[in-house]
Amino acid sequence: MAILVVCEQRQGELKETSLEAMAAAVSVAGGEKVHALLIGSGIEGLAQAVARGGADEVVIADSPELTCYTYDLYRAVVLKAVGDISPSVVIAGHTSQGMDFFPGLAASAGMPMLSDCVKLSRSGDGIEAARQLYGGKIEVRYALPVPCVLTVRQGAFSSVMAGKEAEVRKMQVDLGSASARTEVTGYETPPKEDVDIEKAKIVVSVGRGIEKKENLPVFEELVSSIDGAVLAASRPVIDNGWLPKGRQVGVSGKTVRPKLYLALGISGAIQHLSGMSGSEFVVAVNRDKDAPIFKVADIGVVEDIFKIVPALVNEMKKR
Repeated sequence: MAILVVCEQRQGELKETSLEAMAAAVSVAGGEKVHALLIGSGIEGLAQAVARGGADEVVIADSPELTCYTYDLYRAVVLKAVGDISPSVVIAGHTSQGMDFFPGLAASAGMPMLSDCVKLSRSGDGIEAARQLYGGKIEVRYALPVPCVLTVRQGAFSSVMAGKEAEVRKMQVDLGSASARTEVTGYETPPKEDVDIEKAKIVVSVGRGIEKKENLPVFEELVSSIDGAVLAASRPVIDNGWLPKGRQVGVSGKTVRPKLYLALGISGAIQHLSGMSGSEFVVAVNRDKDAPIFKVADIGVVEDIFKIVPALVNEMKKR
């Protein structure tokens, strides 16, 4: 048996979620081989990045007809790979493309499917998966038989560059019998966000406790004094328009996994906690000693952030 990871690329750029899905696959492989499937046109260069992501083998389906994602042609490719490899689990990222593609694929392959998984583990002969419901308020665990199809939430698993480099082989696919019912006429790229909080090693996150937008410079000064830090926020700050949407951490924002997460004036609603629970080390500062954020913090400081932050900036300037 084996595990098949369906990687995602667009216009020659490999999606980070593909490497995260690979890490998820490796975590439940249990001795099974992990095969990564890469689909597109002129993608041999991308295969090298995938080959270092932890797979045992990278399979390339390369054809001009596969330049852009279309459900019908990609379905033919993935079903062929499923037939060749006979995977116990098919894993991919829970992206807009994943939401469009994998329910139909699972139905065609006769496999049960669970989407947006945040945790995976082996359970006997099957897979145990967890996903969050009701805006992250509860976590539900499911026992799935194999074979099955799973999509994993972006940011829920940390991608790892393996020491080994997997073998790469080309897959021959006859697309003559497949007919695409849709046509991609082009891509419209939204404006790039000023920072990518998902990749930051240090995240300084502010909440309702900053009181007003005019107080942001206090925290921006702290961020500028720490190498590699970025400024993020909880939903109330974003809803008030004090920071752009791309800075939001939480269920309706982004999932971050930094080495250090500094939560300033954040109470710690479950929706926010679900977006930063993968942080390696959490420091929280809040005046409310009963704030939920302290339940997940490695270090908690019950104090006014407007006393702590200026003092911290002064200390950083001495270094």
